[in-house]
Amino acid sequence: MARFINRMLMAALVSVASVSWAGDWPDAEPMSADQLEAASGRQGIPLQWQLNESEQNALVSGNVLSGPVKTGDNRISDQAFGNMSGIATVIQNTGNQVVIQDSTQINILINH
Repeated sequence: MARFINRMLMAALVSVASVSWAGDWPDAEPMSADQLEAASGRQGIPLQWQLNESEQNALVSGNVLSGPVKTGDNRISDQAFGNMSGIATVIQNTGNQVVIQDSTQINILINH
């Protein structure tokens, strides 16, 4: 998990070229499991206010279903996420003529 977090932070820093300390991160050592456990819950980080907005618009109109109309079952097995890492998004639909919209926002706060 620490390696994944380190890679995510590196990707975020690479995209922000104007940050003068971005070059310091390649040599950073991943935190141990004990260090991560002790630092959970934004411990020692002052409260920050952040507002995220996502606007999605969709329209389904003028569709006609004819003939035998079938819908399916949505099933997720016991081990569906067994080897998952990172952030997963699962969207399921059992109907017809449906608009599915999804939005994911990831916020990374780095205090240096």
